[in-house]
Amino acid sequence: MGSMEETLMRCITCLFPIDSERAEYIIEYNKAQVCRHCSTEKRRVGYMDYGHKTAPQLVMCSANATETKRILDRANRRAR
Repeated sequence: MGSMEETLMRCITCLFPIDSERAEYIIEYNKAQVCRHCSTEKRRVGYMDYGHKTAPQLVMCSANATETKRILDRANRRAR
């Protein structure tokens, strides 16, 4: 028998099965049991900040923050 967790986790809105990656995210971050299509979380964009040679940082911003994305994109391209 396979993992029962995958077959038991269903979206509370549409009742479709939730894929294993999403289920892992839900469990790890204690999020609502909803699929990607029913989720109301805003999309995020990540950029690597190479402020240090051996330890870059991931900088996250909202997908609709156009000015912030422009600044981060310029900094990311400049650091390479």
